[in-house]
Amino acid sequence: MTSVTPGTPGTPDRTDEPVLFAESGTRPWILVFGPALAAVGIGLDSLAPGGAAVGLWLGVGLLVFLYTLVLVRSRRRFRRVELTPSVLVQGTSSLPMSQVTSLRPAEEEHHGLRVLGDGPVVPRRCRPVVLRLSDGTRAVAWANDGPALRRALTDLLTARSS
Repeated sequence: MTSVTPGTPGTPDRTDEPVLFAESGTRPWILVFGPALAAVGIGLDSLAPGGAAVGLWLGVGLLVFLYTLVLVRSRRRFRRVELTPSVLVQGTSSLPMSQVTSLRPAEEEHHGLRVLGDGPVVPRRCRPVVLRLSDGTRAVAWANDGPALRRALTDLLTARSS
């Protein structure tokens, strides 16, 4: 598996291809939690005798924001799924769709198979989709919405075979 960067020599330029399935990894609205916590803390603390400790609450809000920023950035990088007619991207790695020959049954056991992406196992709360590759091996793709990824892959393989 290779990393695909559009415009890099030796890799397909995917900028004009339709995206058949995509998951970003997480939603960025989670970043609002830190500033909201600070605002609520300042508001409630201002009702207490002695007034609000604004600096303390701004510091807490900033720390929570920075922590969630790291989480959101890493999840958007390592849990990203994108399927186009030429490539399946899982995290920071990709698999050319020319190597995928078929899908295995949904109930097939996936433990012990090579997992696509950056980790040794299917990420937590993701559903596996077992692929048969052109070299005869099997690999496990994954997505939060596994059945939708399976449908998109099935439609792509059906369209490619006809």
